[in-house]
Amino acid sequence: MEVHAPYFFLPGGDERDIIRGRLMQLNVLQGVSQNGGGLMRYLRGIVTGVLFLIPPFLSAESTPPRVVDPKADRIMERACEQLKSAPAFSVSTDVSYDDVLKSGLTVQYQRSSDLVLDRPNHLRVDRESDKGARTILYDGKTFTIFDPDMNMYVQAPAPDTIDATLDKLDEHGVSLPLEDLVRSEPCAWLHEEVWDGFYGGQHYLDGSFVHHLLFRVKAADFQIWVQGGEVPVIRKVIIEYREKEGNPRYEARLFDWNFRPTLETGDFAFTPPEGATRIEFRAASNIGEGDRP
Repeated sequence: MEVHAPYFFLPGGDERDIIRGRLMQLNVLQGVSQNGGGLMRYLRGIVTGVLFLIPPFLSAESTPPRVVDPKADRIMERACEQLKSAPAFSVSTDVSYDDVLKSGLTVQYQRSSDLVLDRPNHLRVDRESDKGARTILYDGKTFTIFDPDMNMYVQAPAPDTIDATLDKLDEHGVSLPLEDLVRSEPCAWLHEEVWDGFYGGQHYLDGSFVHHLLFRVKAADFQIWVQGGEVPVIRKVIIEYREKEGNPRYEARLFDWNFRPTLETGDFAFTPPEGATRIEFRAASNIGEGDRP
């Protein structure tokens, strides 16, 4: 059964001011687009003005000369190279983010995600948040977002690579959680728009000492904690918006990194459960605007 989505199925998104009027999704798609994006995608959105739906914070005319500590650059590059060279990996995240209300009060929300990548064209994200559960699947041919609570799903043909699929979704205002983690060039943002950065030293995080990096773009400051050693991985990210009212923060912790995950072909394929309803994938601007937090 295929139906059109009524207004109340429109997503508010996790960061409503960024998503408002741009997502082409319904309740099934709620929370899929991320201000934080999931993490590196979120950072990329800040530094490129492209995101997952991020407004154009930056302009080439006003960006100062780039002055970044080579050590911070090098450590971040190693972590990104680890992601770039991995044929497969899985990671879990816990995210908190602020929503500054018109009254000035700040409300913090939470979400958790499990991501599995199998290059060149298989991806799965399972999420839990205030908006409920979502499963996002890409099998090299089709992109699916499933809402198990509503037993509804959105599905569309997709290109045969992850990058091309993400680009196609971006064109329609839809962005994937943790998007930059899975792109072929996860560190592109570092050289494009970051103009200030330094190495903060080795700081304690969850039982061990890790590299603490600090970077700045025009509208935001962000900190990244990177585990060193033979397998460098990103452990934590904090982003603070200097130019947004209330200076909202986004924080993500990444854990259970696995660069040799056990994978099954069926992990990335979608078989509709009994009674599931397929919903048409179309622009939100055609049917209304979702603005709930």
